[in-house]
Amino acid sequence: MISQGVAMKRAVLVGINKYAQAPLRGCVNDCLLMHKVLTEKFGFKNENIYLLLDEDATKAKILKRLRTIAKKSQPGDTLYFHFSGHGSQVIVNDKTKSNESDGLDEIICPYDFDWNDPLRDNDLNKIISIIPKNVLNLFVLDCCHSGTGLRNTWKSPDKMTTEHDWVNRFMPPPPSNLLKDSTITLDNNLNFVSKKAIKPDTQFLVHTLDQGDAILISGCRDNQVSADAWIGERYHGALTFCLASVLQQKNYSVTLKELVLEINKQLKEARFTQEPQLECKQSYFNEKFLIKKKVTEYKKKRGCQICNLLKTFFTQ
Repeated sequence: MISQGVAMKRAVLVGINKYAQAPLRGCVNDCLLMHKVLTEKFGFKNENIYLLLDEDATKAKILKRLRTIAKKSQPGDTLYFHFSGHGSQVIVNDKTKSNESDGLDEIICPYDFDWNDPLRDNDLNKIISIIPKNVLNLFVLDCCHSGTGLRNTWKSPDKMTTEHDWVNRFMPPPPSNLLKDSTITLDNNLNFVSKKAIKPDTQFLVHTLDQGDAILISGCRDNQVSADAWIGERYHGALTFCLASVLQQKNYSVTLKELVLEINKQLKEARFTQEPQLECKQSYFNEKFLIKKKVTEYKKKRGCQICNLLKTFFTQ
């Protein structure tokens, strides 16, 4: 049943620089930038945006705010979650092993992150499951999902300074966490991998068949890291900065597919190797970023093809 009330736009923006280990520099700026974009260009009201920065961005508060906007949502509403901070991977547990083909769960790292009680992709998926149909729910995760090397920079090598070198947004798990599972081994590039893996790729929000109407834009593939870089006059996540840049260039009206294509193009031109990904139903590729169609246009079509994670949008 379609709500007769006014459609609402709600958001949770999380940015963490002050990690006890491996602090970052551009995450708070990312959230301030996106707050400005949401309020000035997409009609979000200040009172409907939860801003969780540094010490306030605990696991409990992040999940509480996400549950709040999920439970309040009605058909026709728009929900937006932006996370800028560290990401990592942990061994699957008994509750999550059926959803991961590589034996690893992707996690985001809150301010108080705990390797023994991480915020897993499955925790986000549980929240997605309570969001009603016909609600536009978009996740942007400017973090790393695994730890292979990143050989790039926003600046050319001759202009780099030690002060402004980029850092990655990957938090390496402690050896004690990895060594708990005897199936974890090293590959030829000295990356930790699971012998239980049946394919090399995973998706942060589990599988699109379980993901429902959720849309994810990730900072990189799950075997890459996302950069925290000096861009312009301040630090930003490379994904977040390019996302805002493309939106501005397209006058804040661009399809999800074109948006991620253009973000990848900008990153490649700047000599970054991270490849942001779009993960959602294939029928959403031509939906515009944070522009909701009329609810009546979202009726489910029989035989609608569900895509797997769109691996990349350009050929290197």
